[in-house]
Parts: sequence; C-alpha cells; structure tokens
Amino acid sequence: MRIIDLSHCLKPLFINDKSKLSDVDMRSVFCYLFKPDPSVKWHIAHLISISSHIGTHIESPYHWMKDGADIASIPLDSLIGPAVKIDLSYKRKGEMISAEDLKKASGNRLRSNDMVFLQTNHSKLWGTEEYWDESPYLSVDAAKWLVKNKVKVVGIDGPRLDCYRARGRERYIIHEVLHGNGVLVIENMTNLDKFRDRGTAFILPVKIHGIDAFPVRVIVIEED
Repeated sequence: MRIIDLSHCLKPLFINDKSKLSDVDMRSVFCYLFKPDPSVKWHIAHLISISSHIGTHIESPYHWMKDGADIASIPLDSLIGPAVKIDLSYKRKGEMISAEDLKKASGNRLRSNDMVFLQTNHSKLWGTEEYWDESPYLSVDAAKWLVKNKVKVVGIDGPRLDCYRARGRERYIIHEVLHGNGVLVIENMTNLDKFRDRGTAFILPVKIHGIDAFPVRVIVIEED
C-alpha cells in the first residue's frame, strides 16, 4: 500500500496569489490562563486568518451557485472514493486541454463517479510568480465531457481550470459548467507525478456551514 500526499504545505504569511486576501495570518496565543499546572512549560494555540481558497483547496457548488451545496453539505461519498489520474504533462504553459486530449489520455480507465486528477506538472512552479499566470486549462467541451462521464471531482495541479487570458463571464465558464452539474473542484494540487494510475482518494475539509471552499489535505491510497 502506498499513501501519497497531493497537497501543498502552507507557511505563515505565505502569498497564495496576487491578492492580499490569500495571505496566511497565523498568531500564537500562549494559554497561561488555561495551564493545568504551574510546572507546565509549554501550552500554545493559534489564531489563523486565511482565504477559503488558500493553497490546495476544494470548491463546492456554492462557490458559483447561490443555492448550491456549501462545504458542510457535501456528502462524504463525494469526498472519499475511487480516483484516477490523467497524465497531461505534455501540455505547455497556457495550452488548452480539449475533450479529445482527455479521451486519449484516459483511455478506458475512466469510470462513473470517479474523482479525476489532471497532471500538468505546473505545480513545479509553486512558490513563484510564474505559477499564477499561464497554466494549462480546460476547454468548455472538455468540462462537458467530464460531466457527461459522471465524474464527481475534478482536480488539477495548477491554480485554475479556466483560461487565465479570458475576460468577463468566459474567465469562469468552466466553474459554471462543473459546479452547475454538482462537480466539485480542487485547485493547487501537487505530487501527481507520484500517483501512478488509480487509487482511493480522501478529501476532507473542515465542516463549516456557509463556506464556499476550504483548504484541504488530499491523500490517495494505491494498493500494491
């Protein structure tokens, strides 16, 4: 059995993107008032302020649909289950991923209710300004193809599934297609080059009502 961590590690004051809302603000609070005994030398807690889209995170339909399910409403069988990797690492920066690309790369491995993780290797640029600019993205036909194949999660090792260069509504059309059909989205994944093919994925965000997205520790288990 192999356990693979597909999540980035965050650090205090890490800049998630070009928005100040995505800093990780972490403060230490020494709990002197709650020490169980004067001999205790160390007792600490933290106050953490973050964006719901910091680092590796999962997005619920509520992110783009007013009446969509929020993070707390996602059923567990949508967060735990079979996952398949589609290797698209040949794609260049800013190149579109078409439905035909997905068909060829997935072969006959895609099954109904799979979680689909798209490997582009863009995560190798994590921590650089270049990471947030041009990344491989899905075409509308590719998003519709995934919906047609009844996947329940689409994840990518880049900052977005939409085209960075698009403007207006077109810049977020992929989110509309996926979330509009109940498909969950994971952005900023990593280590997909270590995930060989198929496995069981666990994606468990903190259960908070009224939240559109939340940082998550994504792991996948491969059986030998």
